[in-house]
Amino acid sequence: MPRILVFLVTTSLLAAPKPSSLRFDSTVFDFGATNPPPVLTGTFTFQNVGSSAVTLRRPVTSCGCAVADVKPERLQPGERGELVFNIHLSGSSRGLIQKQIYVQADSPGETGVTLTVTAHLVPLYEMEPPQLNFGDLRRGMVSNATVRVRRTDGKPLDVGVAVPSHPQISARLEPVPQSNHTALVHVALQAEGEPRWLYERVGFRTALATQEVAVLPIYARIVGDIVLNREEIYWAIANRAAPGTRSFRVKPSDPARTLEIKNLVCTLPEVVLKSEPLPGGGYEIAIELRRVPSQTARGTISFETNMPSQPKVTVPITLQVLKF
Repeated sequence: MPRILVFLVTTSLLAAPKPSSLRFDSTVFDFGATNPPPVLTGTFTFQNVGSSAVTLRRPVTSCGCAVADVKPERLQPGERGELVFNIHLSGSSRGLIQKQIYVQADSPGETGVTLTVTAHLVPLYEMEPPQLNFGDLRRGMVSNATVRVRRTDGKPLDVGVAVPSHPQISARLEPVPQSNHTALVHVALQAEGEPRWLYERVGFRTALATQEVAVLPIYARIVGDIVLNREEIYWAIANRAAPGTRSFRVKPSDPARTLEIKNLVCTLPEVVLKSEPLPGGGYEIAIELRRVPSQTARGTISFETNMPSQPKVTVPITLQVLKF
């Protein structure tokens, strides 16, 4: 008698996601071109178009600078609500920004709604150039530059005070004839003190304001008689068999002076140093390894010079040994 095999197949259908019970009047809030305030604030309005009451989850934003809240948190069918958002802007915010806010009802299987906030931020005060980089300045030098500041909305320029962040910087405003929304800013930097990098600024205020309405970044490096193209050596070693080589250059800041170096040493026993004269003055210091250290090592490279202001120069070095 033939056997009859019966296969019982059980299928379970996954429930399809339910459409959102929330219907927003608009899912995009576009501020258009605007001068950046400290905070962008707006409101989305929505309605519960479902057949039962819904409780809303806390909105999720695409970045930490955005905060959103819904009112009320629970809506009956047909009831309307609001989502109020705040986007906190930094002082350097400009150009096109776009943020997202995700809203969902606290119901199983219900899809959420993604809201978009856009704005094209145009600074109310524009600098040309937007920053000053004085480059390398020998101690005792004074460097000057001129920047044009303009109010972008066409209204009269109300900037009346320029406040440098360091005593070595001075700034003076000069009106531009036949232009009531533009002025020139004459900036002077006095290179004094120990060789170092300068990261400073000139802040601008209106005649009555205590807060800055615009900022001009200023960069420079004060150098002594000697200039290094690398003031610290960081060497990440990823290949134990062929770690490669590194180098840095040392030159006199005054091309008319002759630089001499001696007693070139490194505190790390794995390092070998060689110096080669450069055309036009100065030296290139080559760094080679006798062997790769078993773990990350830190030390210094030093040498003596014939420059009275900098008789000895020290350069930190780090051998960062990565996992092989």
